Amino acid sequence: MKGMSNCKLSRSNLMAVVITVATILAHRAVCAPLTFDNAAALKGWTVSGDVGIDTEKDRGGVGGGALRLGPGGRAMWPLRKQDGTGKVELWIFEDGAIASNPKTYGASPMWGLMQADGHMAAVGPLYAPYLDGSNTYAISTLNPEKQKPWQEVQYLAIRRAPGWHKWTFDFDPDKGVRILYDDQDVKYFNWNQSKLEGFTSVVLFGDATDSKQILWVDDVDVALGPPARVKPVWPPPPPTPPADLTVLPQQAPWNPTPYSRWKNGPGKSDDYFPIAVWLQNPKNASRYKAAGINLYLALWQGPTAEQMQALRKANMPVICDLNDYAAAHLDDPLVVAWMQPDEPDNAQPFKDYWKEDMEKLKEAWPQIESLRDLGPNKPYRGYGPPIPPRWIVRDYEAMKAQDPTRPIFLGLGQGVAWEKWYGRGERTGKLEDYPEYIKGCDIVGFDIYPAAHDALDVKDALWHVARGVRRLREWCKDSKPVWVHLETGIIGVPTSQPTPQQVRAEVWMALIHGARGIDYFVHQFKPKFNEHALLDNPEMLATVTATNQQITKLARVLNSPTLDGAAIVTSTNPKTPVHAMVKRKDGATYVFAVAMYQEATRATFRIAGLKGKRTAEVLGENRTVPVKNGLFTDAFEGNGVHLYKITEAAR
Repeated sequence: MKGMSNCKLSRSNLMAVVITVATILAHRAVCAPLTFDNAAALKGWTVSGDVGIDTEKDRGGVGGGALRLGPGGRAMWPLRKQDGTGKVELWIFEDGAIASNPKTYGASPMWGLMQADGHMAAVGPLYAPYLDGSNTYAISTLNPEKQKPWQEVQYLAIRRAPGWHKWTFDFDPDKGVRILYDDQDVKYFNWNQSKLEGFTSVVLFGDATDSKQILWVDDVDVALGPPARVKPVWPPPPPTPPADLTVLPQQAPWNPTPYSRWKNGPGKSDDYFPIAVWLQNPKNASRYKAAGINLYLALWQGPTAEQMQALRKANMPVICDLNDYAAAHLDDPLVVAWMQPDEPDNAQPFKDYWKEDMEKLKEAWPQIESLRDLGPNKPYRGYGPPIPPRWIVRDYEAMKAQDPTRPIFLGLGQGVAWEKWYGRGERTGKLEDYPEYIKGCDIVGFDIYPAAHDALDVKDALWHVARGVRRLREWCKDSKPVWVHLETGIIGVPTSQPTPQQVRAEVWMALIHGARGIDYFVHQFKPKFNEHALLDNPEMLATVTATNQQITKLARVLNSPTLDGAAIVTSTNPKTPVHAMVKRKDGATYVFAVAMYQEATRATFRIAGLKGKRTAEVLGENRTVPVKNGLFTDAFEGNGVHLYKITEAAR
């Protein structure tokens, strides 16, 4: 027959077609949406406890019933034996029940995917001191037979809303998992952190708290896909520095003694550089002084006469609240500044700070439209908005009137450097608040702890410290000294502990980008609280001490004008730019440089104004680097710091 040869299939081609068809059949939808009209809908499911069909709870879609899980119930729908990808859509009814103690560890109903080895990713209202299960959802990623649901979680920032809602787990074979809530991406979910490599089953868990919440599920739709071609990477590498993060030129006339204009300020000479420690017991002041600390910042429920006596014994100056005791002792030279409430830019407790006063809250933030609908019938739960900037300015003016001889310090939160910080509540991402806050102080600082952080946007991305310093300088146009709080150990995540090298890098990132003071946060909250954890960590304490001694020795250099544009630096690793600051003091040229990312690189420096052959002493490293016509090259490890002093005259 004419053309027959074009229709023939070789054995290999025939096998390819068979395999393709088999693959399509294996990966097609398991079913049309699974409805729960009667007990037959649970054929193939594994259930235990209070699980059954509720024919009166249909969501109004296809069918006439819903799957019901009471407290302690469990249900699993096995879809295949080997892990693979695919999409699971299911409708969940939220009844709004809340555990009696939301800060006690517990898990209300959960729903999600499980892989062959028992590891799962399941969403639900989870309770813990660090979670908000009363109002929002989190996702637990663990083996439920080996771990508790609250031990490995991601906060999803999705508010619990009564009624039926669609949840989608979309596992792409080349991109991993994304989660959707009512067809909108859940932006805080990170597939890498879930460690989910595929799934075999849909899993449902009943309430395990005293809320006795009922889980209703309906219209489950599943489409299976091939095995994943990618695997989660954990921990993932931190984000690289943004291209616009550079060393900011000076924006105002340089002041080598920025605190000298206050009669009772922290320092009047150019050899003073503030190195503080945050909220520590005065009895340890002498130990901190031995570590190069020259200032206490904040006193617990103070100042008191006893606290001041202990600080006076160690000759340790302090920045503290202007309380009744302080107001009666304005002549005490040990107090060198007053402080505003810490982190007023963060969301404030509705009960404790706002006193559950909705009218006060609406007066404070008239621009927040969502507050207008809240009242006695729709009360706030948990946290309200931040303190409004104008209240900070009001209190600043009152403190200045009471004592004009001392500066006023304002410490802001991590929203300065990380605009996604959800701890600001309704003002999350509203960077326009910060220039207004800064009007309420003479010295402005902020905190962010990248090495100890639990958010992947920040974790180990030390450059957030530099970005925060730069932003504060821009917002105040260099009219006020900028300080930064720096981490020294475990804070809230026991597995996240900064290394001494990381802490030293953060210090110099701050200084190179223009910080005029630093403050160490030395508390540890987990796994056990320790107020003075730095003092109990010999390796970190040694690095902090050496760094502080170096800063003190270089104080006159750091307080001298920065030579803007004097350094051009190129890096062999595009992920790791090297930022540098150039100073000239007492006949020497100083180049302070830091690698802004965790990958190693080699940097070439071109320093303006240096002719001929010279030698750069690398401070604290017992080595030198040759310099020719201002050009030299050096290697940097990830987040490495090198401090160069060039003194030899041209030959």
